[in-house]
Amino acid sequence: MMLETEVFRVEPDITVLACAGKFTMGTRLKEAEALGDSLIADGTRKLILDLTHTDVVDSAGLGVIMHMSASLEGVGGKFRLCGANERIQNLLSTTHTDSLLAHDDDLESSVRNMGS
Repeated sequence: MMLETEVFRVEPDITVLACAGKFTMGTRLKEAEALGDSLIADGTRKLILDLTHTDVVDSAGLGVIMHMSASLEGVGGKFRLCGANERIQNLLSTTHTDSLLAHDDDLESSVRNMGS
């Protein structure tokens, strides 16, 4: 399944970028990266990347995730991941990015942890 994205707000200051399908190299990934950049440029300072319906993330996708995280950190914002399946969790662990990225099991936990 191709990458699909949806943006919504769960609280006045928390934005969710929900992804479904394959978070892998290609045009859709570039569009997702541009969407993240646009959200940050427009003032988003608390962003949750919801991977609940994402099947796989490749190295290009991981690069986009790290870029989003660094961009938010650069403007004093907060970034969290949620819903990563076992395959994605293994990628994060293998690349040691799990210690750099705040991540939660589900969106509700990310929203709660984003507030603290």
